[in-house]
Amino acid sequence: MSSATASNQILQPEKRRRGEGKGSSFFAIGRDVWEALWSVPTTNRLNLVLTYFTLLAGTGSDHRLTKWSASACEQYLGIGKPRAKHAIDELIGGSLIKHTENSTRLSPQYELPTLPLEAEPIFLPVQALTGLKGENPIFRRVRETGDAMLLRMLVDLYGMVDTDATFGVPIASLRNGSHANSEVVSRKVAQVGVHAVWALEEGTYQSAGGDWALRHVSESRKGGGYDWTKFWERVAQLKQIGAIYYEPWLFEGAEMDAEPLMPLDPAGLYQVSERDDGGRLTKLAYDAAYALVSEERPYVFENSGADYFVPLPLHHQPPALRGVARLRVEADTPGRRLAWKRRRTLVENWEKALTQLQSDAQQGLFDRPMQLAAKRSSR
Repeated sequence: MSSATASNQILQPEKRRRGEGKGSSFFAIGRDVWEALWSVPTTNRLNLVLTYFTLLAGTGSDHRLTKWSASACEQYLGIGKPRAKHAIDELIGGSLIKHTENSTRLSPQYELPTLPLEAEPIFLPVQALTGLKGENPIFRRVRETGDAMLLRMLVDLYGMVDTDATFGVPIASLRNGSHANSEVVSRKVAQVGVHAVWALEEGTYQSAGGDWALRHVSESRKGGGYDWTKFWERVAQLKQIGAIYYEPWLFEGAEMDAEPLMPLDPAGLYQVSERDDGGRLTKLAYDAAYALVSEERPYVFENSGADYFVPLPLHHQPPALRGVARLRVEADTPGRRLAWKRRRTLVENWEKALTQLQSDAQQGLFDRPMQLAAKRSSR
């Protein structure tokens, strides 16, 4: 399952203006307001927070003024107008929104808090509220669970996204791997010239950390410590409703701050009509590794139990395979576009390096190092 943004598979933009201003395919919420939404008195926390998001999604580029109201809550989230109006009254009572001077009973307009400049806000995709083409919106699916803390988890994950090439949740906060004791399950299965071939296995073990996760755990009644059952139930539910997924990535090593090397995809080793970049790299890596060792040791690939074979320079430390938690519907922010550019550059460099390595191996040339770094143009 891949991510989607405003650049593909979305509903056509509405003709009506969002509040005042040009608007965008994402909206932003200050972290101070995000915390306040969980302390304002309310009879229904889920309705309150989602109603605020609906108003915020209807703002323009200033993220301040909106004409979206109870009707939009009903249209996108299935919250009936009486309940949506009640939530709006609670937001007004909690000083989180207010009517503007131009607001009327038949045509309300609301003013929302100014985004603070001293802290990075949380960016959310409008399509999480309005929906991708042919799908119920992610926020509507969350509302249908009846679990307000599931919404909290989802938005907290949006707030943690790294703008590196993975554009995912930091691996120290949430990831999956092979097993609890060691994430370095890579095995060096061959050494040819200045190259080594590593075999790697996927796993289903999940790990998480950080204050954000502790909101979803409780003290264990058995021997102290914490009970993480509810936390992992919520993670599983976000996966089930299609809000998050894990993308396999090869990392330089086992450290939490190890650099991501390249995305992978096990589907790359099967006959498919079209491979994504992870699938192409997986196939190229396998073909290059096979070209290195096939003549003398083809048994390396037989009954290995490995999901991936990746060639790396001989001096390279043992790599690690991890599943990076990603949001399926992404906010199309400048940071996201920069991350996409980094990913494309990384993928292109690996495609060139692996293609060259395969060609060299087929010619019996095993002493030419892989050229992984991008060449810089001289000025």
